[in-house]
Amino acid sequence: MDLIEGSEDAVMGEAVADQPRAIDIGQLIDAQPWSRRQTQAVLLTALAVIMDGLDNRLLPLAIPPLLKEWGVQRDAFALATSVGLIGMALGTTAGGMIGDRIGRRRTIIFSVLAFGLATFANAFVNDINAMIAMRLLAGMGLGGLMPAAAAMFAEFAPTHRRALAVTLGMVCVPAGGALSGLLGAAVLPEPGWRALFLIGGGIAIAIGLVQLAWLPESPRFLARSPANRARLTSLLADMGIELGEGDPVPGGAESGAARGSVAALFAPGRVRDTIGLWGAFFAILLCLYMESQWMPTILTGAGYSIRVASIASSCLSIGGMFACILGVGAVRWFGSRIGLMGMAAAGVVVTLGLTQYPIDPGRSAVPLLVLLTLAGFLIGGLQIMIYAVATHAYPTALRATGIGWAVGIGRLGSVVSPFLATAALASAGWGGFFVWLAVGLAVTMASLGLIKNHVPAARR
Repeated sequence: MDLIEGSEDAVMGEAVADQPRAIDIGQLIDAQPWSRRQTQAVLLTALAVIMDGLDNRLLPLAIPPLLKEWGVQRDAFALATSVGLIGMALGTTAGGMIGDRIGRRRTIIFSVLAFGLATFANAFVNDINAMIAMRLLAGMGLGGLMPAAAAMFAEFAPTHRRALAVTLGMVCVPAGGALSGLLGAAVLPEPGWRALFLIGGGIAIAIGLVQLAWLPESPRFLARSPANRARLTSLLADMGIELGEGDPVPGGAESGAARGSVAALFAPGRVRDTIGLWGAFFAILLCLYMESQWMPTILTGAGYSIRVASIASSCLSIGGMFACILGVGAVRWFGSRIGLMGMAAAGVVVTLGLTQYPIDPGRSAVPLLVLLTLAGFLIGGLQIMIYAVATHAYPTALRATGIGWAVGIGRLGSVVSPFLATAALASAGWGGFFVWLAVGLAVTMASLGLIKNHVPAARR
């Protein structure tokens, strides 16, 4: 499927002889050099995604000192973690539909301010119940951000660079995760876990306020309504594109897709893509949250220091970042079907290999950190690059809704992850934990195989 934006947004049928032909926004962006305005939009959106990755990993880092301070068992935090993930699932599905109705910009700003305020407030809680409430609110904000952010990356980029733009934008998630590990290593020993939430929440609030002043709306979203004509003309002028007063632009009807319609995700030609994306996101997010949310607790429970556990958390994220950079090349050469299914197969091998690693805090932690970086390379990279497939599979009118529902269903996998992780650790320890990761990666590979409209290999 050749995703030229014109196939989504062009007015169907022959132009009436005495009327000018409709202007296609996608084609205008494709033909124009990259502008400062596009850079501004992408960077401001990327800052929000970095904070998503950072704030989402603060609680797992805080769990080890909280276990000692509050005198509770590890299982008590399974509910706090899961409630936050339920909030993310609700926020993601709602955020996708809202983003297709009111715009990407407002959805992104509201989401960033919401999870920033909730994370900041988390620094002042004194019991597990208050923390559960704050994590629910933060999770809803975190979830609402991602569909709109992915759509924003895709819609400011030229069509032939869309997969690259989305992947590099989403690589900010593990970048934020890596920063959270470094932040945890710096502040958890002293001044402690409250400072972790104060810093993370405060930075997110500041970014939300900056976005309120300077983040533009997606030009493709603005082109869907004649009421946005003045805003669209101004934005395109900032991008170096002049739109004449008499030039019509496409409206909201695109390939028969109802705006923000869930039923349209199962229209003929989209069923396999929707089911495959839902299955892939469910399985990979199950794996991602098992490793990222519980690895610090597992390692400290095995006798490793909190600094080693924090560095291990960063290694998982750093691995995902490098996977995205290299994975873009793999997708360009082989297409997303072969590239991503190959990564999933390699992940099965690596995670099964980790079941045999001897846990011994008395030995150097370097070999373990290297192996965890490799696991993060495959799991984190897959999770991010599946977004590129999702943006490819849906047209503009359904893009945020399609991504929102796919990731929202995926969040159900993350909700299950703390309970599966604690059950696996209780019954089979370290080995059982990684066996379940291998199972999740195998399901990811099968789901990717079901998807019909993968990103094709670049024409050479």
